[in-house]
Amino acid sequence: MSTKVGVWEPRAALRLDAEKLGHLVTLMNAAEGDNVVGLLSEREIANEAGLMKLNEEDWQAAESLEDFEITTLIRFFTLAEMQYAGWDGGKQSPVIYLVRILRRRDNFPAELRKWIKAHTENRFLPYGSAL
Repeated sequence: MSTKVGVWEPRAALRLDAEKLGHLVTLMNAAEGDNVVGLLSEREIANEAGLMKLNEEDWQAAESLEDFEITTLIRFFTLAEMQYAGWDGGKQSPVIYLVRILRRRDNFPAELRKWIKAHTENRFLPYGSAL
């Protein structure tokens, strides 16, 4: 009787590009209300959860997006963190990095800040860690 030993292979690093971000914007625009459940397949939920832990420099791909697209992504990631298992971002949430882009552009409205606070339990949103 032989026992087959599995070989662990690390997941390929997540690549963040305009195409992936555009796909998420399109999905979010199709969402009904504040519900992202059903927008991603189970496989996508598992494979893309790492987006919640990328470093700030990885989010430079979002710099080329329009403000309304960044706002849509902020909404998506705020809701995804609450509605998808394993999508907790904490102090590395992409919402923080996306908000920073809007703030640099002097286009982060108070209404969006209030919306984020009303739809999250992540104490770091929308600005990140105080330290």
